[in-house]
Amino acid sequence: MTTSGRMGPDDQSVNTAPVDDLHKRPENTHWILYSVLAAAFVGLLVWGLVVFNQHKQSAEAVAKATELSERFERAGLGPLDVDATARVLGTDGAAACTDPDNALKTGVLDQQLVSGAAGPGQRPILATSNLVECERLAISVYCPDRSAEFESAVTDLKLVDEN
Repeated sequence: MTTSGRMGPDDQSVNTAPVDDLHKRPENTHWILYSVLAAAFVGLLVWGLVVFNQHKQSAEAVAKATELSERFERAGLGPLDVDATARVLGTDGAAACTDPDNALKTGVLDQQLVSGAAGPGQRPILATSNLVECERLAISVYCPDRSAEFESAVTDLKLVDEN
């Protein structure tokens, strides 16, 4: 020990005084983090608004669904839920207008495959004319330009009238 009572560097001393360098840091060291978080928040906000507005029903979708429901009633097929029809078919007819003849073929095939019967018990069904008429009305409202394509697909079908 030295004569002053302090330990010197030769005495293998450890300085245990706390180091406080917070006052030396500039106050805005986290500006990058705050900027990234703000940009992410704004981005999520914009995305949420866009998605929300896409799911709102437009007046055109409701008008087309109302017209389809009226045509169903005139044809004796019963009324449709206009809100549900507007959500499902929208303004462009969705799957009903994408490929009308292929959708009908796929539906008939799926019905035959999932009938529950197998082997000799499995047999084709005769679809009702109402099924085709429903599709015909939907196409006439949502995509009348595809009517000829649909009519050519259903000309060879054997249909039965529902009693």
